[in-house]
Amino acid sequence: MKKLKQISVLETKEARYYKGIRIKADWGLHEQISDICIKYLRKDAKILDFGCGEGALSQRLYDIGQSRKKDTAGWEITSVDLNAEDFKANTKFIQLDFNNKEMVNGFIADHEGKYDLVLGIEVIEHVENPWEYLRSLKRLTKYRGWIIVSTPNITSWYSRVQFFFFGRFHQFGDGDRHYGHINPIAADELRYIVEKCNMKIVKIEEGGYLPRLWIRKCCGETLKNIFGFVWSFRMKGVFRGWCIIALINNVPPNHFFQMTHSVNK
Repeated sequence: MKKLKQISVLETKEARYYKGIRIKADWGLHEQISDICIKYLRKDAKILDFGCGEGALSQRLYDIGQSRKKDTAGWEITSVDLNAEDFKANTKFIQLDFNNKEMVNGFIADHEGKYDLVLGIEVIEHVENPWEYLRSLKRLTKYRGWIIVSTPNITSWYSRVQFFFFGRFHQFGDGDRHYGHINPIAADELRYIVEKCNMKIVKIEEGGYLPRLWIRKCCGETLKNIFGFVWSFRMKGVFRGWCIIALINNVPPNHFFQMTHSVNK
């Protein structure tokens, strides 16, 4: 993904689309996920988009797989979410309520250990039990397979400023709870849960384009963001990016990590 400028005068996050499908994710996130998939996956990989929304990422990955397939069938994409009427991608779709334990267990029983990669993009903050959700992703993934999880970055400089002034994390206010954001998870907590689920975190990186300084039309918002910009030079941890992206390998935490395949195969 190309380098983005560090000072932005954008007032709002405008709606973006991929082939007519609305992208319900942070700026640049789908592009980052795609780059990770290209780096780590075989050209005939089976991918599960577990919480696909309208299907923008599913469609993007399907198109990438088709463009790289050569003598294989390309990436096989299965997309799963609650609302079938919203889904618009040209991939296989399965309807599932992630908070319905009986339905989830039935799906896992039918698909256990089937996928080279399971995606949980902007989903874990919506579920009632993030520990059980990660265990579900693990069961769906082949041994030594990959899991990618993303969630809003509650330790970003912008979220820290929101908490300082208003006592709540960015994307976890009253309105966000109605949208389904009920579980804020920091990078360290996510790492802890993954390792307790007997998997290995390969890396956690900042996701989505969050400028170092965000200049707004509202003077109050701009002053607040300038405060965050100055404060950010003393921040530690993951403080850049609207969200965090965790690349997880389905092996025990103490397993020696190495590339187990070539992306050219």
